[in-house]
Amino acid sequence: MKNILFENLVKNVILISILVPSYFWVNESFKSSAQLFTGTLEGSLLVGAMVGSISILLVAACFGNFAFTYEKITHTFNSRFLAHLTTGLFMLLIGLSLEMTSVVISLFVGKFPVFDVSLVILYIASVFYDFWDLKRSELK
Repeated sequence: MKNILFENLVKNVILISILVPSYFWVNESFKSSAQLFTGTLEGSLLVGAMVGSISILLVAACFGNFAFTYEKITHTFNSRFLAHLTTGLFMLLIGLSLEMTSVVISLFVGKFPVFDVSLVILYIASVFYDFWDLKRSELK
């Protein structure tokens, strides 16, 4: 069981090391196209569509992540690798969606620190859930 806990820790460190720099890329991408979305009714509709699309992506990733359980894997290397890859991809999508949400809100509403902290807490809760599910599978 110590192997899979260590593997999970490594997975989450890799995800954080991807998500921290990706925030700056997401921020630059949205800033460069922000003028397309401001000042017109069409721009407002595009912002609404963008927020809706990000929300759909976030909900789908959260559903997949929370529906997955480590209880049903066998503890062979291939099974563990596939489990970590699956949860890692879901958590990467969750993190990227939260980053996009933060950037879009900051561009069109302004700085909103309480909202940003809430998004960080949501991601941290996803990481804790990942470890909790792993520990839960250990008890069975």
